[in-house]
Order: sequence, then structure tokens, then C-alpha cells
Amino acid sequence: MIQVVIILVLLMGAGGFGAYSWIVNLQAENQILQVNQEKLEGAVAEQEKTIANQQAEAAAIQEANSELRDAQTKLRADSKNLANKLGKHELDILAQNKPGLVDRIINRASGAELRCFELATGAERTPEELAATKKSQSNRECPGLANPNLGKEITE
Repeated sequence: MIQVVIILVLLMGAGGFGAYSWIVNLQAENQILQVNQEKLEGAVAEQEKTIANQQAEAAAIQEANSELRDAQTKLRADSKNLANKLGKHELDILAQNKPGLVDRIINRASGAELRCFELATGAERTPEELAATKKSQSNRECPGLANPNLGKEITE
């Protein structure tokens, strides 16, 4: 009978040791899982910030594209205006008859067109350009670019 008791005690001891080992292993795995969860939560928060930044950048790019399309539309209108002006005149005949006049007209228009390129690439407008209230007072090659307020009531 003592042998049965010894065997039962050994079995209970082995079972207790097995249960203890299993609980210790579960606690270690639980700690590892908690650390992993914290890392994942940090990664999710970082990704949410990145997504928000990318959405803000996308909105800014959309706005810049819209502004560029508007500027391109205005520049095309100015280009068509210039083509219409040049198409109305027969410069070759006029140049033969009055070369000084054509030279002066072309030089003045070239200077105005160079100013248009300066404005299109970001140059500051002069006080005279901003003060123009009539199309005749503004740059004739690109009046809308030289003074965006031209034709509108200026309220200050």
C-alpha cells in the first residue's frame, strides 16, 4: 500500500510541477504578447499620422494643380490674343513701307512679353501695374497676369 501512496504522491508532484511549468510558460508568453501589442499599437498610431500627412499633401497638390490649370488657361487666352493681334496685321508689307515703326512696335511688344514671362515665373508686380484700372494702362500682352484686379472693383 505504501508503494501506491508513493506512486500517487509522485504522480501528484509531477502533475503539480507540470501545472506550475505550464503557468510560468503562459505568464512569459503573456508578457511577450503584451510587448508585441504595445509595439503594434505604436505602429498603428504612426501609420495613422503618416496617412493623415499624405492626405494633407494630396489636398495641397490638388490645390496647386488647380491653380496651375487656371494659370495655364489664362496664358492660353493671352497666347490666342497675341496670335489674333499678329494675324490682323500684315507685318511684312508694313515693315517694307515703314521699318522704323515696325521696329518700335516689335521692340515694345517684346519688352511687354518679357515682362509677362517674368510675372508668370513669380516676379513681383510693380506699383504701376497694380494701380492700373484700365486695360490700356496695363501690360497689353498679358493684362490679366500683370494686374489680376483689372476689371474688378478694388476694395480697400
